[in-house]
Amino acid sequence: METERRKNIRFLVPGDVIAVLQDGSIKIGQVRDVSIGGLAFDHIYDENLSQEPSPKDVDLFAKEFCISKIPCRVVYDIPVPTPTEYQSLTIHFITKRCGVQFEGLSEDQITQLVSFLKTCIKRRPEALNTGDERKGTSVK
Repeated sequence: METERRKNIRFLVPGDVIAVLQDGSIKIGQVRDVSIGGLAFDHIYDENLSQEPSPKDVDLFAKEFCISKIPCRVVYDIPVPTPTEYQSLTIHFITKRCGVQFEGLSEDQITQLVSFLKTCIKRRPEALNTGDERKGTSVK
């Protein structure tokens, strides 16, 4: 069994939350889960994109939310099984899941992220009010 390495509780989000990672190239995809410390999203892999090291930031979009230029680092970017809706296409896509860890958030970005979590999450809302005792952080 793999040990959980995340320091913050993660939350599932509705399917209409989009992340845009800018890291020398642009990766756009559907957010799978998010926490105060980072997020994971699925995207279509393009082997022609630049893999040069560069400053990274991610934008988070939901219905009434847009949090821009969140500084981050990529923790992983791994292949995942191709969704069934892509299997009948003549062009074959490689789907990847990218995990990013937020770094150096401004107070405004923290406030926006907490508001996003309180408004848009699908699961574990009680954690938003009680905080994460493992970290001593609270999302109030």
